[in-house]
Amino acid sequence: MSVLQLFSPFAGRALPLTASPDPVFAGGLIGDGLAIDPEVGELRAPCAGIVASLQASGHALTIRSDTGAEILLHIGVDTVNLGGAGFTPLVREGQHVATGERLIDFDLAAMRPKVASMVSMMVVANGEAFGVASVVTDRPVGFGDPIMTVAAVGDTVGTSANSSEAAEFSLPLKIAHGLHARPAAQFANAAKAHAGAVHVTANGKTANGKSVVALMGIGTRFGDILNVRVEGPGADATVDTLLDLVLSGLGDPIADGPAPEADVAALAARTSGDAPVKPFRPGTAVAVRGRSAVAGLAAGRIVRRYHDARNLPRDGTGISIERDRLAAARARVLTRLSEETEGPRAAVAAAHREIVDDPALVEAAEADIAAGRSAEWAWNAACLAQADMLAGLADARMAERAADMRDVAGQVVAALAGRDAVSGLADLPAGSLVLSDEILPSETTGLTPGHIGAILMRDGGPTSHAAIIAAGLGIPTIVALGPEADRIPDGAEVIVDAGLGTVTVYPTEAELAAARSRIAGDAGRKASQRANAQAECRLADGTRVEVFANLGRVGEGALAVAEGAEGCGLLRSEFLFLDRTSAPSEDEQLAQYQAIADELGGRPLIIRTLDVGGDKPLSYLPLPKEENPFLGLRGIRVGLIRPELLRTQLRAILRVKPYGVARIMVPMVASVTEMITVRTMVEEERLRLGRVEPIQLGAMIEIPAAAVAARQLAEVCDFFSIGTNDLTQYALAMDRGNPAVAAGVDALHPGVLGLIRLACEGAGAHGRVVAVCGGAASDPSAAPILVGLGVRELSAAPAAIPEIKAALAAFTVNQCQALAERAVQAQGAEEVRALTGASA
Repeated sequence: MSVLQLFSPFAGRALPLTASPDPVFAGGLIGDGLAIDPEVGELRAPCAGIVASLQASGHALTIRSDTGAEILLHIGVDTVNLGGAGFTPLVREGQHVATGERLIDFDLAAMRPKVASMVSMMVVANGEAFGVASVVTDRPVGFGDPIMTVAAVGDTVGTSANSSEAAEFSLPLKIAHGLHARPAAQFANAAKAHAGAVHVTANGKTANGKSVVALMGIGTRFGDILNVRVEGPGADATVDTLLDLVLSGLGDPIADGPAPEADVAALAARTSGDAPVKPFRPGTAVAVRGRSAVAGLAAGRIVRRYHDARNLPRDGTGISIERDRLAAARARVLTRLSEETEGPRAAVAAAHREIVDDPALVEAAEADIAAGRSAEWAWNAACLAQADMLAGLADARMAERAADMRDVAGQVVAALAGRDAVSGLADLPAGSLVLSDEILPSETTGLTPGHIGAILMRDGGPTSHAAIIAAGLGIPTIVALGPEADRIPDGAEVIVDAGLGTVTVYPTEAELAAARSRIAGDAGRKASQRANAQAECRLADGTRVEVFANLGRVGEGALAVAEGAEGCGLLRSEFLFLDRTSAPSEDEQLAQYQAIADELGGRPLIIRTLDVGGDKPLSYLPLPKEENPFLGLRGIRVGLIRPELLRTQLRAILRVKPYGVARIMVPMVASVTEMITVRTMVEEERLRLGRVEPIQLGAMIEIPAAAVAARQLAEVCDFFSIGTNDLTQYALAMDRGNPAVAAGVDALHPGVLGLIRLACEGAGAHGRVVAVCGGAASDPSAAPILVGLGVRELSAAPAAIPEIKAALAAFTVNQCQALAERAVQAQGAEEVRALTGASA
């Protein structure tokens, strides 16, 4: 028998369920469990699982645990009548939550005078499959205290008797708030008395009539047509019983009209995929934090660009007609995408061409067309099904590709409507601060540097195509703002500090004036910095620090040199391997690497070997599915189990001329043994090619163990390059792609800085150079700290190079070391950033 431990979702006093003021709960009609009188206005997850249902008014939700137990959490008694006022859901239906994660915030003090009681309930809603084994009651409990255990007892819901007897009825629902917990429980308990199946259909959804959670999940409201079908012996009698219950209101009063408008709006928000939210109100400044993608400062008014569900025609006008329409629209989009040949958009367009021409998508769409659907409906459905699959992947970088699927869906649908493309950001007024759930790559078409003031995304990540394009244009960008972004109203005045990842909503006039002054000063400063960017980077005392660029494809090298790059410190070679059906050949790789080396004009080119893994699959690289891919086959681990792939890449790098320009960098190194193995392979391939000159081989420090063991690693490496993005997430145990924790993933955390210092000390013992190629290298405020820790090479986003050089020119090495020492001793990342601000 499996046992599930549940933890207290509230802080307050635990009570027996019989003490609940709600007779439906107290009588166990919904399920067994307990009650809690809350003292804090927060509801947290009692276990890990999926949000199976979230009531429109925000007063209740159900978690389906990983074991299958359905735990209903109901805040207060009759709180549904508040129409959503005072509730702030922080999650959405279908979202997976962790134990202890905040689910709903509620205004406890404001609610108490308005409702019968704030005593709240936690019950097992599918009691036919899970029973309560033990509960803790009559004592104070805090968040996370063990409070109840649930044990599996079998599953008999929905069994159908061997009979052809069936009966059904349909009628409009006359309950103001629809089938919320109380009426759903009344219905389900009556349905359970029937031996056969009971099905309830409304809003195009069908639910098991014996499941409270399933009934609540339909999302019914006043006036919805409820169809009830009962199967098996005695169906007529059961239908009569259920009909009487529905006509009597299922324990709720029969209403003359729908719930208050606030509740209807909340339902609309929930069914569109967003939890109901209360917008921030003018008068009080509020800070919303996300993750910095492109540093910069902006001030102005918000322009919301959320993506609404498309209202597409469902039925087609004939199979051959719709197939021809789809083929013509796809051809039109392919032609337009083929015209994108320069800059970051060229790579995005190439990926989108692959999607538009994907045979599996075309086949899925044509199957729906054959079933009578329109070309718009069929293509959109095929793309969104694939997008949902990608969004569910564990790796944030692959999940971000879901945006590309939605983007391509919109482009073809626009072509079917006779438009060239979806409307883009270039059409917005100059200086707009754009807030969206996500920015689709096609929306950046025609965008020029300086046109958009800032890009803010509730979702997305720093490696999404839109973020990469924004970086190339120098647009301040923040991603992973999370649900709080939904509360920022259209037109709200804000200050965006993308370097810190903060959006200040409704700032004071003094704060706005200060921000505008900084922005004006920054514009003049940047012009001066760019004019001086071609000079070598030196500290005020003459200490040399090299500033390289991070590159991702052919065409970016020349742009980086124009910004002052002294070479490429990180070439992400994945661009050669993704979005194709077979691995690139040695000659194909060489051609690309050589083209980038030529763009750099003899400057160093450090190429990172292929960094993919079980969390970022390639169609031609079958790897086992992993429960935790971030701790599985990644980076060099993949190369060592597929040596033929790694050797081909090593040979291509070894052939780049002039010899000595290209260097090899190994990702995700964890041990000395791995580096020895790679060095052996490099030497074997060098000798086979007849190359006399040696080649530099370095390790990426991305795993805390590698930083700690840097002294040993330095014995077998020519250089180190610290990937601060991964090093930070592994050191802090925070997934940098998870909006719930992304704001805390900061490379200036003192613990991360301590690891960087260890790596520099280990490298210094053997005279090795240490570089930083992660996001921290593009942060001007981090640069003097990194140099003070021992770093002598920074590889940054090209647009950040002039400012990095200028920032370092103001410090001596002694000042950098003193600043670094204070940073390592600080209490947290915010204190470190305060230090850098004070020292600027």
